[in-house]
Amino acid sequence: MKTSSLLVVLIAIGCLNGVTANAQFGGLFGRGPKIETIETAELSKMLAQQRRVADAAREAGQPTPEADFVLVDVRTDKEVSVSIIPGAITKSQFEKNQAKYRGKLVIPYCTVGGRSGSYASQLAGKGVKVRNYKGSILKWVDAELPLVTLQGQPTNRVHTYSDRYRVPAKYEQVTQ
Repeated sequence: MKTSSLLVVLIAIGCLNGVTANAQFGGLFGRGPKIETIETAELSKMLAQQRRVADAAREAGQPTPEADFVLVDVRTDKEVSVSIIPGAITKSQFEKNQAKYRGKLVIPYCTVGGRSGSYASQLAGKGVKVRNYKGSILKWVDAELPLVTLQGQPTNRVHTYSDRYRVPAKYEQVTQ
């Protein structure tokens, strides 16, 4: 009886919102395009490489070359106002300047990967190259990687949207 109840709940979730269900349940319901993911180590390496290229260009007095990817924080304004992954832009910044990012890999992230997975599905449906950072900012923090404020100042604060999610004790948690 418990297994059949769980199945009914999962099917109901899929019927209510196929994109979100696809992001949360990995395509279990067969809706939307399959979205590739990116892991923390690979994303960290890409961002570090871009910083090295930008630093070298600055030192040589050259213009900073554009990255071939863009990291997009899709969390709410309240969450983003606390901290972001260095090098990320907000969803509103991305949407205001989509032409600037045409042809680039878009890497959305959120708190754990559900909202970013949903956004990734929407973008993929429009033909955008996209990879979801599943695990998102909580995986970033778990890997002890840095966060910054929107002004670029280092911070250890994370807005986790709800008390349901936990970050390592050494990080200050901010909730609603």
